[in-house]
Amino acid sequence: MVQCCEALTLRTYPFAEAHKVVVFLTREFGQLRGVAYGAKNSRSRFGTALEPLTIVRVTFRRGEHQELADIQNCEIISPSPAYASDWERQLYLGYIAEILVEFSREQVAGERLFRLSRAVIDATALASLPLLARYFELWVLQLEGILPALDRILPAELAERTRVLMRRRPQDLAERDWAAADLEELENAAGKLMERHLEKPLKAKRLLKELL
Repeated sequence: MVQCCEALTLRTYPFAEAHKVVVFLTREFGQLRGVAYGAKNSRSRFGTALEPLTIVRVTFRRGEHQELADIQNCEIISPSPAYASDWERQLYLGYIAEILVEFSREQVAGERLFRLSRAVIDATALASLPLLARYFELWVLQLEGILPALDRILPAELAERTRVLMRRRPQDLAERDWAAADLEELENAAGKLMERHLEKPLKAKRLLKELL
């Protein structure tokens, strides 16, 4: 059965000599993994549609017991923001993509995670990147159902400010009201929850720490 949906390209892996396995986040099907045949060829029909964080309309076929879908076409809706990004923004975009790979699930509708991701990615050109990353981490933990009451993991004043932060739109986030120590405390709290849940550290987080 051929299906079509809007998707966010997250990651690709080499597959055999000329193909790629692609990981998408979709609204309807959650995480979707499929094979893009011939994608490694220079004249591939997929072009730049498989670049991380490209928004596409993906057409695919998957049998009842087929683990990987057959990716038939990807029509670009919005190109990857990495093309117009500086080095720092590219690192943060890579971190967002890795979180989505780890926290999205196959066959579980990803509407809220998809909408959050699009809003945050669009905001990377406008908002404070460190604060935006904390916002994204907290909301992913909230959607996953593993974010405890903020007063349990943060000092009372910081917990209240964080609740206000989470009610704002991503594009409106400005770092001027946030001390570096407060951002670090938010980062540590969210990072511990993520690592405990995933039972491993995130590679892109380590890169951010080492390079920024």
